[in-house]
Amino acid sequence: MVAVLGALLLAPTGARAQQRPEQPPVPERPLAPGEPGLPQLRPDSAGAQELADAAARRRTAVVRDLGPGVAGRALRATLTQPHLLVVAPDTGLVLGRALRVGTTLVVVGSARVASTVRGDVVVLGDLYLRPGALIEGRAVAIGGRVMPSALAAVRGGVRAYPELAFAARSELGDTLGLAVRLLDPVDVRTVVLPGVTGVRIPAYNRIDGLALAFGPEIRLDTGRVRIEPLVTYRSHLGVVDPGLVAAAELTRRTGVALRAQRATLTNDAWIRGDILNSGLALGLGTDVRNYYRADRAEAAVTRRFETTRHVVEPFVGALVERAWSVARDSGSASAPFSFLGRNDREGMRRANPAFTGGRLASALAGARWRTEADGVRTDVTVRVEQAVSVARGGAFTQGTLDAELALPGFRDHTIILLAHAVGTIGGDVPTQRYAYVGGSGTIPSMFLLEQGGAQLVWAETRYTVPLTGIQLPLVGSPRVTLRHIVGGAGPERLPSLTQNLGVRLGISLLRVDYTFDPRGRGRRDFSIGVGFR
Repeated sequence: MVAVLGALLLAPTGARAQQRPEQPPVPERPLAPGEPGLPQLRPDSAGAQELADAAARRRTAVVRDLGPGVAGRALRATLTQPHLLVVAPDTGLVLGRALRVGTTLVVVGSARVASTVRGDVVVLGDLYLRPGALIEGRAVAIGGRVMPSALAAVRGGVRAYPELAFAARSELGDTLGLAVRLLDPVDVRTVVLPGVTGVRIPAYNRIDGLALAFGPEIRLDTGRVRIEPLVTYRSHLGVVDPGLVAAAELTRRTGVALRAQRATLTNDAWIRGDILNSGLALGLGTDVRNYYRADRAEAAVTRRFETTRHVVEPFVGALVERAWSVARDSGSASAPFSFLGRNDREGMRRANPAFTGGRLASALAGARWRTEADGVRTDVTVRVEQAVSVARGGAFTQGTLDAELALPGFRDHTIILLAHAVGTIGGDVPTQRYAYVGGSGTIPSMFLLEQGGAQLVWAETRYTVPLTGIQLPLVGSPRVTLRHIVGGAGPERLPSLTQNLGVRLGISLLRVDYTFDPRGRGRRDFSIGVGFR
C-alpha cells in the first residue's frame, strides 16, 4: 500500500487528479450552525457540527500546572497562538475527509482525523490518523499516542507524550483549567522486586561471562526515595560483587543519585549499548569494549530546567575509586562461552590492556541538553572530571562529550550526526581513563580498538534515504544510508585522523555495511549486523 502511495506522490499532478477526483470546495473554516452550505456537505464531513459549535462558543483553555517535561510547556505555547479549542464527546471527535480546518486545532479528548488541517493538531488523548488526512503542522498527542496511517500525511512531524495527561476542569465563563495528571499509578509498596522477581536484565561480556544482578528495591516517602541493595554474580570470574544504588527526589526538578559498587567497568560503552554488546558477545564473540575492575562510589546532584523546546540538566558530584587490571591476555587458558568466535584472538580471547590502577578521587560537573523542535532533535552530554587525589599518576582534568543531532533533509530524507570526544589536560594520566576507537562500531577500516589514549575524537555523519517505493511485509521500507566517519585516539595528542566512507542498507534492525578508507589505508570492511541507531 505504501508503494502505491509513493507512486501517486511521484506522479504528475494530472495523473494524480485522474486517480482521485477533486473534492468539492468547502470553506477553510468551521461553519456556523445554519450557515448556507452546511446541509450540502457530504456524509464524510463528520465533525462539522462540533467544529461549528466550538467556533461559535469560542472557549479558552489555561494550563494551571505544567507538570514535568516539555509536554506542558508545548501545550501552553500552542494555546497562546491562534487556535480552535474543541471539547470532544465521550466517544471522541471524528473529523471527516471533506472538512478543511484553517487553523491549529486543540482537542480535549481523543480524535480521529481524516480531514485537512492547516496548522497543528494537538490532542489531549489518543490521535488516530485516518486515510486522506493532511496535517500541515504537527500531530501531537498528550496523554496518549499517535496512531499513524500510511495514507495520511503530517508535514510537521509526530510527537507523543503518553506518560502524563491533562485533566480539564470548567472555570468561570467558558474557560477550561488544565492540570497535569500522571498516568502511571504510584506503587505504595515499601519493598518490591523489580525485573523478574528481583533479577535485573543480564549482561554478557568477554571478562565477566554472564553478569546477573539481583536485589530488592526499597521505596520510602511514597517512592521519592529509592534504595537498591544489589549483588551481581559474574560467572567467568566466579565472584559475587556487592553494590548499592540510591536516588532521592528532592523536588520535581531536583534529584540526588548515589552508586557504590564493586564492578567490571569500561570507558567504551558509548560504542554500543549494553543489550546489543551482550548479544553480539554471546552470539558472535564480538565485544567492542576494554575493561578494568574497581571499587567505585559516585554521587551527583541534578537540577532540571525546562522550556517549550529544551531540557537542560546540569549536575555536580564526586567520585572515589580503587581500580586494578583484569588478568586477561590472548593466551588465557579459558574464555567465556560464545556460539562463534570463542577461540578467536580478536574475539572472546582478545587481550585486555593493562591499567595503571590505584586510588583516585575526583570532582565531577557537567550537563545534558535535549531539544526537539521543527524536525530537529538534539541530545548532548558533557562531563568534566577534575582529579584531586591520584595515587598512581598525576592530577588531570578530563572532559567527555557525547552528541547526537538529527535533522530533516530533502523530502523524507534524514541527516544524523554522531560524535564522541575525550580531551585531557595533565601528564601521566591513569590508563583507566583511556578511551579507544577502531573496528566495528567506530572506524571499520581499523582493527578493533586499535587506537586509544586520553585524547580521542570520533564523528559520523549519516544521510538516509528511505526507499518508500518498496514495502516489505512486517519490516516496512528499506533504507539506504551514506556514511562519513572520521576519528582517532592517542595517549598525549591526537594522531593523524582516519577517514572512512561507506554505504549501508538497512531493513528494520538488520544492517548491511560496506566501508573503506578513501586514502587506500587499512582494510575494506563488509559486514552484516544489527543495530538500534
